[in-house]
Amino acid sequence: METKEKSMEENTIAVIGGGNMGSAIIGGIIAQGNNPADILLIEPLIPVREKLEHDFNISTSEKIQSSIKNCSVMIIAVKPGVVKEILKNLSPFLAKDHLLISIAAGISIAYIEKQFTKDVSVVRSMPNIAARVGKAAVALCRNNIVSKAQLETAHTIMKCIGTVIEVDEKQMDAVTGLSGSGPAFIFHMIEALAEGGVLMGIPREKALELAVLTAHGSASYLKELKMHPALAKEFVTTPGGTTIEGLLTLEEGGFKSLVMNAVKSASEKSRVIGLKLNE
Repeated sequence: METKEKSMEENTIAVIGGGNMGSAIIGGIIAQGNNPADILLIEPLIPVREKLEHDFNISTSEKIQSSIKNCSVMIIAVKPGVVKEILKNLSPFLAKDHLLISIAAGISIAYIEKQFTKDVSVVRSMPNIAARVGKAAVALCRNNIVSKAQLETAHTIMKCIGTVIEVDEKQMDAVTGLSGSGPAFIFHMIEALAEGGVLMGIPREKALELAVLTAHGSASYLKELKMHPALAKEFVTTPGGTTIEGLLTLEEGGFKSLVMNAVKSASEKSRVIGLKLNE
């Protein structure tokens, strides 16, 4: 039986920027069964634009022009340094019933609002690299112009690349340090686990596969059983056994405080970058 393509609640979406995150959002929206005809990509780079047009069968444009006003949702998926120019180009075409979703790191809602002379519905979101495989942790906040229906639309779109959690905007720097930078910390841990396996005689390819499977399985265990990691750890830790010996070594090296401080450092860096960007 042929599957009929559906429209995302009759919303047409403009994605501004065809980089890693923009393309992940486009791919996620289409993978959920939505109609590619409902998506417009704005991307100045010809090779990127043509590739995504071919891969997803979507409409594309080199620059922002009047046709974008027909889109009910506009997603800003560009580097923070070019956001001001993007907003300036969008300004003539924005109306109050448009929803603007920004995933530009460090760009505050207040900064976006002050680029316009009219009220604009703004959602700020922070996905992470796992958006490429539809498993991102996606934080989201909004201004008070956003309607209930618009908020639901934002949730629906961002759920196409992962799991959405609403936060206060003042927590977004901490979110950047935790779930934004967090994948790199976890990759580093996986690499270390694999290197430990190599140290103990396991071939490198098999050691890496075991480390990845261990991380994936452990995260799935916590998520599916809704269990706190401290409790889950107890099920692995036999008195006098191998795991408690390894945990002792981690504690002697200050493992937990190192990870906590890594999140703190990344969060503080996000705050500093944000202050510079939002001047």
